[in-house]
Amino acid sequence: MRPFLIFAAIVACALNCGFSNAQEPSPSKGENAALSPDKQWEYKCVEYAAVECRPQIVKAGTAEVVVDLDQELTVNGSDSRDAEIVWAPDSKRFAFNYSPIHARHTTFETVAFYQLRNDKWVTLRSPVEETSQQAQVVQLAKDHLPKSVNLPRHCAPDRDVLKLRNWSDPNTATLYAPCYGRTSGQLEAGFLFTLKFDDAGSWKIIKTHRMSEKEVEEEEKKQ
Repeated sequence: MRPFLIFAAIVACALNCGFSNAQEPSPSKGENAALSPDKQWEYKCVEYAAVECRPQIVKAGTAEVVVDLDQELTVNGSDSRDAEIVWAPDSKRFAFNYSPIHARHTTFETVAFYQLRNDKWVTLRSPVEETSQQAQVVQLAKDHLPKSVNLPRHCAPDRDVLKLRNWSDPNTATLYAPCYGRTSGQLEAGFLFTLKFDDAGSWKIIKTHRMSEKEVEEEEKKQ
């Protein structure tokens, strides 16, 4: 077992809540997958260069743009093709996994949440502070792990990833935040955070799960 995983196993014992077989998010590529469950809204990424596109939400079957994700979230460049949308089961919310502008030779992926209010899509509070110098996994874990755990000295700052895994119901979403080793650059640990939304769109973390060694190894195989 790798040294960091031995250390992380100790962390796992301090966590009360667990998960079982978190679902993968449905892909946003392809016309059918891009449609909201109620088929009223559609995600499109409009090509404008060989490897670039502009992500947007439109009224299904029309060209009427209701959310310009490129403009609101600064999603552009070759990373725009890898962005994905994950609809809540009732089509009243969606999560958008994307990579905004970031420094070269680094990896930065994050998630934005939107909610439908009076037939208008509005942005919800981000799970992390966008101006923070801390990695996203560190921000989320700091209030949900023992204070003796020092993630910043273990996680590489130049590989910062946070994405939505799935919606288990219209008001409950699971986020995935990996920790890549500073020296190895490989996936060393992974955390799952369950967010619970209220009717207004406010959320709180209700569960935190430190992934097992087997789960980490399986995640590593996907990369």
